[in-house]
Amino acid sequence: MKVLIYGIDGGDLAIMSKFPMPFFRQFLQDNLSVELTSDLINRGWAEILTGKGGHETGAFYMAPVLDGTHRCSTSFRMNMLSGRTDIKPLWRLFEECNLRSLIMNVPTTTPAPDVRNGIVIGSAGGGLNRVDGIPDELLSDRSVREILERHQYIVDIRIPTEDYVYTADLLRDLLLMEERRTAAFIDLCKEREIEAGFLVNRGTTILEYLATSEIESYHASRVMEEFMPRSTTTSWMHPKLEEHFAMLDTQIQSMVESLKPEHFIVTADHGMVPHKYRANVNPFLESKGFLRRKRTSGFISALRTLKNRLGIQRASARIMKGIPRAYDTLAPYDWNRSVAFGHTFIPGIFINDRSRFKGPVSDNDVPKVVAEIVAAFNSLPPLDRNHMVAEPYRCRHVDAAAAAKLPDIKLLNSEGIFFDESVSGLAVRNSHYGPVPENLTVVRSNPFTGDKGANPICVVSKNTEAFIRPDDPHDLTLVYRVVERLCRHN
Repeated sequence: MKVLIYGIDGGDLAIMSKFPMPFFRQFLQDNLSVELTSDLINRGWAEILTGKGGHETGAFYMAPVLDGTHRCSTSFRMNMLSGRTDIKPLWRLFEECNLRSLIMNVPTTTPAPDVRNGIVIGSAGGGLNRVDGIPDELLSDRSVREILERHQYIVDIRIPTEDYVYTADLLRDLLLMEERRTAAFIDLCKEREIEAGFLVNRGTTILEYLATSEIESYHASRVMEEFMPRSTTTSWMHPKLEEHFAMLDTQIQSMVESLKPEHFIVTADHGMVPHKYRANVNPFLESKGFLRRKRTSGFISALRTLKNRLGIQRASARIMKGIPRAYDTLAPYDWNRSVAFGHTFIPGIFINDRSRFKGPVSDNDVPKVVAEIVAAFNSLPPLDRNHMVAEPYRCRHVDAAAAAKLPDIKLLNSEGIFFDESVSGLAVRNSHYGPVPENLTVVRSNPFTGDKGANPICVVSKNTEAFIRPDDPHDLTLVYRVVERLCRHN
């Protein structure tokens, strides 16, 4: 095999270094770790698949729909870029280089594209929430179904979920999911004589979102054992964590020893950090007069309160998709008088301009409003803004293809802060941070004690280092650039 990419969703070197992973530790010593910084507004896997940032592709975790309302959506799939001649996804790159490829479980690849000299097996997501069975839309080549079924392939497991009552059962099945996926990947690579492979592990990010607090306490307990071995207590989660990262170590070793890639890259779409705060930028905007409330009927207010309490934002978004104006009607804000707003998932602020949102701010006045909001935000006491810093953002990419979907202002230093419109301010403690419950039914959000970090793992085999250039940006597009160069290298 010429090149193998192993992606660990949420893969973070600082976390992996906390656990006994002997094979990976040796691999790390023998090869090169590259420090990357990811823009957490962008979808990292799409950057790796295309070599382009979200401002060029529109691949964001959440972005405005731009239908004349203030509605936002998490929807993105690689097939949205199929008509773009300026974008060459990895499977097309491998075709051009005459390399038989297998791309398995990379998020955003469903529905699977047509591939002439390889196979794409898509990932769940994008509205696909099946765990059992293998839907046709995941497979670019349906002849691989037999191998996947032989390995009892699990498409995906996510939280929150109604499929599990006990956390231990979820953790067990995450192990099975990754073990079976890796085994199926190796078998397919051998049977189809694959020359370029890309496999993504999603089980690790589910564990980290759930249990970053336990990962931190695990590391602290190991340090304390060196000084007071009799005084430490072990969480029920700690052995589960060791088991998971031992599995991860074994998967990496199996791929290296079975496939013997000439070039090997371990990377991720983002890192993972403790999730200790939730934030909502809208109360700040209201307090400064940038966002104005409207008078609403008691019925509409009750509907909105019920939606927030039940956590049915996704369901309500699907319902409102067909009636976008009703979505704006349910919002508590007077859009004719409001000049800015924030949104769940997005560490930033949008200007309510005329061209995108039919708001009161002309395009010529956007820079002035941005400057006013940035100054007002940064003048808050550091504790009140949770040490976040506002800076102009969309203006840096004004000519990019997806510039209209970018927030005008980005909030820096916001790692570990999940933006949630249902909370009351900029520094609301995450009440879930602490021991992970043994009963999983109380876990009602994906970022439970962990959230996306800006430093994804990127480790490349020693001979791959030569394909990194001094002027390369150290973001996730680097992975694509390196793969392109080594594939074209004779």
